[in-house]
Amino acid sequence: MSLSAPARGRRGRRAPVGPRASFRQLLPFLAEHTRTLIVVGVLSILGAGATLVQPLLVGQVISRVQQSAPLGALVWLLVGFVVLSSLISGYQHYLLQRTGTAVVYSSRRRLIARILHLPISEFDARRTGDLVSRVGTDTTLLYAVLTQGLADAVGNALILVGAIIAMAFIDPLLLGLIVLVLGASIATVGILSTRIRAASAAQQEKVGELASGVERAVGSIRTIRAAGATDREVANVTAAATEAYGRACASRACPR
Repeated sequence: MSLSAPARGRRGRRAPVGPRASFRQLLPFLAEHTRTLIVVGVLSILGAGATLVQPLLVGQVISRVQQSAPLGALVWLLVGFVVLSSLISGYQHYLLQRTGTAVVYSSRRRLIARILHLPISEFDARRTGDLVSRVGTDTTLLYAVLTQGLADAVGNALILVGAIIAMAFIDPLLLGLIVLVLGASIATVGILSTRIRAASAAQQEKVGELASGVERAVGSIRTIRAAGATDREVANVTAAATEAYGRACASRACPR
């Protein structure tokens, strides 16, 4: 994790831009939990298999009902797969939550050590609140990536492959239409992802500036009160919050 986002320093100059973080830099944090991630991967495969079997069993149940045939153990088998899928999903979620918390702890510990060993010039170029925001807010994104992105990516990829294979036998024409829709969706997401990435980076920078403004105001609260500048500082912090969350507030999602 690098201190790469630019920020206005205390003296008004812009902090230097560092290299962009890559997925390779996340690997050391994941390597500490290799066994757990392997278990999560196996659970993803089992969960995807249980999910793919359920529509087939439902189809068999519907066919037997239409033919007035006895259902026998088919219904209980379907219930068993539903329960099994729920148990696998719950345990996988627990493991990912625990692993995500551990990764955030490790990243924050290393980032704090990195910040405290930075040259003094870096502290002159960056505001304290911005550095604190990176330790608090930015590292939380790792938790979201692990608990949501990792499990969803593995499980949904297996379900997608299994669904495509099953549909190839059931209805090739419908499969072709779905492939066209998926191709268009992937192309759209690929086009928009660049803009989304830039917007996310800009928002994180604005959140850092917001934390810097609050840190400065709280640290100088006695001086601000003595000078009667409370309303002005509130206006400055509010302006920073509007810049950080302006698009959401523009859509009337924020209270006035």
